Amino acid sequence: MSMFYTPTIKVYRGIDNYVRIEFKNRDQKRVSMTDHTAKIVIIDKENSVAYVERALEPVDPRRGIFEALISEGDLLNLDAKFFTYSLKVTGPEDRTAPAYADDNHGANGVLEIVEGVYPAFVESTSETFASDTGSTIHIKPYINRNTAQHTAQVYFSSAFTGTLTIEGSINPSNSIQNADFTTITTKTYTAQEDNDYINFTGVYSAVRFVRTTTSGTLSEVLYRP
Repeated sequence: MSMFYTPTIKVYRGIDNYVRIEFKNRDQKRVSMTDHTAKIVIIDKENSVAYVERALEPVDPRRGIFEALISEGDLLNLDAKFFTYSLKVTGPEDRTAPAYADDNHGANGVLEIVEGVYPAFVESTSETFASDTGSTIHIKPYINRNTAQHTAQVYFSSAFTGTLTIEGSINPSNSIQNADFTTITTKTYTAQEDNDYINFTGVYSAVRFVRTTTSGTLSEVLYRP
């Protein structure tokens, strides 16, 4: 079976990543792969799960050079950490076998996922208050774990006097109850008519907005983690 020799692969969240793979024999000489196809599989050994499997595109198969596209979407739900990867090669006899990463027939390479070089756009969530306690907004903590920066833009449809409390929870998103929320910050308004901006920090699994009205209307909050 052909071998592949490559350093640790580093890919970045938020963009498409094109990775060149070069197949060689045991003497580290190029081999022809014109009659072969190959796939890359990204594996989390901690959880024994294969998350991504993608076909390699031939670049120069006569010299054993292929390319893998690891897309932005492939990495969206994966943590920034070290994974392993393997290559599955199918030959002209339609038999599939691993490609080896070293002379000891190890079949795994190392792939590191790094927070993106460009921040991913996250659409704002609109809270329009069906009741004074807003809905629970679930967050994927990895989106903002480095800067932990959150922004809320507050809108008023008439002069508002009262408070807006921002609450957060760090409990798993599938088990959050009312008692799990704690106060992050409270803003007090008096006859407020102009839009307001609130920035706060922290890594949360969910947030919500709680409005207390004395007079006027706080009509909407646009929130972005």
